Amino acid sequence: MKKCLIIGSGIAGLTAASILSSKKIPVTILESSPKFGGRTYSFKDSVSGETIDNGQHILMGCYDETLSFIKLIGAENNFLYQDNLCVKFLTNDKKEFSICASSLPYPVNLLFALLDYNIFDFIDKMRFIGFVLKLPFISKRSLQNLSVSDWLERENQNEKIIKSFWEILCVGALNTNTQKASAKIFYDVLIKIFFTGNFASTIILPKHGLSESIIDPAISFINKNGGSVIPSETIREFIFKDNKLVRINSDKNNYEDFDFVISAIPLHALQKIIPAELLNIKLNLSYSTILNIHIWVKENPVREKFYGLINSPLHWIFRHDKHLNIVISDADELSKKTNEEIIDMTMIELEKFTEIKKQLIDNYKIIREKRATFIPDKNIIIDRPNSRTNINNLFLAGDWTNTGLPATIESAAKSGRIAAEMILSEINNLCYAHLIKTFEVF
Repeated sequence: MKKCLIIGSGIAGLTAASILSSKKIPVTILESSPKFGGRTYSFKDSVSGETIDNGQHILMGCYDETLSFIKLIGAENNFLYQDNLCVKFLTNDKKEFSICASSLPYPVNLLFALLDYNIFDFIDKMRFIGFVLKLPFISKRSLQNLSVSDWLERENQNEKIIKSFWEILCVGALNTNTQKASAKIFYDVLIKIFFTGNFASTIILPKHGLSESIIDPAISFINKNGGSVIPSETIREFIFKDNKLVRINSDKNNYEDFDFVISAIPLHALQKIIPAELLNIKLNLSYSTILNIHIWVKENPVREKFYGLINSPLHWIFRHDKHLNIVISDADELSKKTNEEIIDMTMIELEKFTEIKKQLIDNYKIIREKRATFIPDKNIIIDRPNSRTNINNLFLAGDWTNTGLPATIESAAKSGRIAAEMILSEINNLCYAHLIKTFEVF
């Protein structure tokens, strides 16, 4: 039986391991951290005792790869699913606007939802809707060298339209501003959201912490299928022979009993083990920070599960049982400030948008995810490497590989699925070749 060693227990590694183990391929995951999940995990806050996420994650119905992974590991019931798209926004005068699709047939329900976004006047609505309806007819090639900002300007989207919708969506989806983000990648995101069915546009939220909702079920699934997941073991060296990876040395063990290896770790971590030129990787990534500010309040006036904030340095507010999670994407400069400076700024903004006052705060916690995502600018599109490497038995997975998607859970899950299917194909080819040789003997 062919064996696979997987480096890294993030979503990419867990997806690959789940698929392979479901096909009865023995897998072992080696994880350098004492926790599993990579950048997708939860933990118990030492002060409140409440389980919180390192970063709030939103899924969408168009996340086909992620939802297939969740279904495979039997975790569907750990998530809340919208029947139709509904997103509510707040302005700094505490007014509420919404984009909420009705039960009318798709795509009429989405069109009316966009028409009812009353933050725009009639002329701006026509510009906004006109651009959305034009999307399927736009050539992706024409966007290859454009930023999102360039594209929106070309399409006559004025500052109010950009600030009140496109910027919120771009920063939330790509974790970078419209000046840096690739128009082509943003285009692909928009097509998936608006033009692949009603369910595709809906929001999906975890019921519990990320570890409980998705990571723990994946680990359990892999273990039940004969795999193993080993924490706190760091890879030190890859040994190659005749264009094949033959040995992996960690800080605790040496491994030779494997047929295939999937590296499912970030590029900067892989480059510490293997020189980029050996794998012919030309990619040079820049990263963007996400700040998650958890605030415990005496009284919680926030009604909805989540809100987007229009024209604010705070981007999203999520309501949990006992606290709020404020998300700030593209937060490189802000993350350099002290916790006190960040919380002061946060409270000033919250008082503009909500009824939350500073005196309502019991406690807060700020989490800086400094390498939350790579910046999907127009220059990296052609350099993202494929899963198959020039080393015969080494495959790559991770949201930074050539999935065509920004650095999301969906990209990571897709990369894991691609790597796993390549290995299954290799195994099938080897079995077929062996069968042919057997018949030749007779």
